[in-house]
Amino acid sequence: MNGVVLALALLAAPAAAAGFGNTSMGTKPYGVLILAYDTGGAWKKELGHIRSELTGVAVESVESAGDGVAIQRGLDRLKAQHVSKVVAIPLELVSESPVMDELRYLFGIRAEPTSDKPDALRPGMAPVQAQNKSTLVFTGKGPKRLKSEAELVLTATIDKAPALADILADRAKTLARDPAKEAVIVVGLAPRSDKGLDTWKASVTAIAESVRVKGGFREAAIIWVRDGTRAGQQDKDRAENKATLRRLITAGGVVAVPLAPDGRRVGNLLQRQVGTSGYRWNGKGLIGDPRLTDWVIAAAERYPERLI
Repeated sequence: MNGVVLALALLAAPAAAAGFGNTSMGTKPYGVLILAYDTGGAWKKELGHIRSELTGVAVESVESAGDGVAIQRGLDRLKAQHVSKVVAIPLELVSESPVMDELRYLFGIRAEPTSDKPDALRPGMAPVQAQNKSTLVFTGKGPKRLKSEAELVLTATIDKAPALADILADRAKTLARDPAKEAVIVVGLAPRSDKGLDTWKASVTAIAESVRVKGGFREAAIIWVRDGTRAGQQDKDRAENKATLRRLITAGGVVAVPLAPDGRRVGNLLQRQVGTSGYRWNGKGLIGDPRLTDWVIAAAERYPERLI
């Protein structure tokens, strides 16, 4: 692929980092490409803040992380700034997700493009229309892989670092009256495919357990919401998640936090699925917490230490 060297940086970045001023990777200048997704107004403002903190290097951002065309345009903009390496930092929060699988394909790390379509229950049964018109649908056909004369490096997601659980635990503790007697639920936007859902649930369960430990909660659980799935899938999700919520409520207080940069979309889907009673909700997401920016800076600075 035109001499492109592709690598995955499995980085567990620290929660804080020093000021970003390194303008070279060895003797070669490099650039940073921030891969955001599902960007509303508040998220766009946060993205602008993160970009402003990455001083001394070329920085571009993409607002639809699984969109190969948008990413290619970002790379082309960095090419015009004469960088020899590009550090791509995904702001997807879960490592095992359709967005990350598609990115791994685009960057040449994964052999096949991902597929995240609603599971078919019977012929002719159409999926429910997605609430978010900007939601990406991965068909499995795949766009063209990225082309770049610069070396491309894709860093790991924030769930591989302590920062994510730290932020979520602090969000949850602001709602709790006595964490040791309460349960914490991590609520996230899950894949449309039931096969993909199983893998996603395993990753998010591990995140929830880290939040429980850091926050000192009695128990941890997850609830998933999905947009654009078939009616049968939604009915099954609703039944399972309501059963989880009922079980936790009978044992004590329950607080819930969104596994999302901006929690509004997840919050809206959660209310549609299980209602608003029985739990206390913090819908802030990661936006506004300086540890998110610190993690991005650390990822951009430290990725060369652990290339594989």
